[in-house]
Amino acid sequence: MYKLWARKINKNHMTGSIVVKNKEDISLSEKRDKCLKEICQRLDISVPVWLKKHDLEFSQFKYVTFYPQDFVDEVDFDKLEVELIEDGKKSAW
Repeated sequence: MYKLWARKINKNHMTGSIVVKNKEDISLSEKRDKCLKEICQRLDISVPVWLKKHDLEFSQFKYVTFYPQDFVDEVDFDKLEVELIEDGKKSAW
């Protein structure tokens, strides 16, 4: 199962949090995109622009931070943090 945890942060305080899951049999990037769209829909914010720097950050750390300049519309928070909780792969342990 693929799970993303998103947190809206404003002045170093979490103002919103949501976990979204995806069990579809699609690629990981498609799951990520669908989950991100669902997160934004449920938090009532626009979908941020996904840049190459976000792709690198997410692939290396399974974590990405979006700032107000990453959104087309104005937002009422300082950053949106998105973290991969589980990527559906079995652990070697």
